[in-house]
Amino acid sequence: MRRFMIFGALGLIFVAFLFYVVNDIKSARPAIVHLKPAVAEGGDRDGEVTTTDKYVTVETAKHGKEIFTWDQILYISEKDLSSSRRLDRVVDLVDLLSKFGLVATVLFFLIGLYQYGQTQKWEREKFLAAAVKEFDDSKRVRNAKQMIDSLAQYPAGRQIDLLEGDKYEDRRVFVSNNEIYSALTTTSEKLGGLNDRAVIIRECFDDFLSGLVMFCHYVDQNLITKDALKAHLGYWIYLLGPNGKLAAKYKYRVLSYADEYMGQYVENLLRKYDKDFDWKTLKQE
Repeated sequence: MRRFMIFGALGLIFVAFLFYVVNDIKSARPAIVHLKPAVAEGGDRDGEVTTTDKYVTVETAKHGKEIFTWDQILYISEKDLSSSRRLDRVVDLVDLLSKFGLVATVLFFLIGLYQYGQTQKWEREKFLAAAVKEFDDSKRVRNAKQMIDSLAQYPAGRQIDLLEGDKYEDRRVFVSNNEIYSALTTTSEKLGGLNDRAVIIRECFDDFLSGLVMFCHYVDQNLITKDALKAHLGYWIYLLGPNGKLAAKYKYRVLSYADEYMGQYVENLLRKYDKDFDWKTLKQE
């Protein structure tokens, strides 16, 4: 694709050069212009003649510079007839080729630009798919998603694969919504009293929220689009956003935790979908 763009640029330069050659060759040359009887009292004009598609310009010592249309002229006698006609044929051919070349170059350039845009879009989709896969493959991220879903869907809590262990029943434990809420404290006095399960819960949310920060950065850098990201993470963005059915006190808790340890990046990501959203105004029950 880069090679195609280079050839397109070289084509534009070549066409510009052809236009320059045509304009230079079509400069004034010595000739005699034979006018029709009713034009400028008839007669001839012997001087420097410049021709265009519509007009003939003649500059003589006696009459100065005059402009005639082709229908006012009988014929033009070149001072060097054979070479002039041959030159005119060459000039006309070059002129025609340059015009076709310009159209073709612009056409190829537009096609190349469209293909480049499609390629870039496909590359962004591949990049996003790989980033989302890495994000979803994290056990901590999956646990954080399940806990947010629990806050939204399950009044008491749910079973989550939270702990480490060889057996499935050793890893999977019931995590209550109150336990999640307590673990996400930002009060320094309470941090020292957190148990091991609370620390694990915080680690899960750390990885999940760090991923959202990363995706916000990708959108800001135009590596991905917010619409493409929504296709993968729309449910979680919706839950944390202004219209999500996550209770206000849980939403406030998660976003205040994100603000404390991740800065405003998670909030910035949510505002890409609702610019007026301000989680700090949420009423806690």
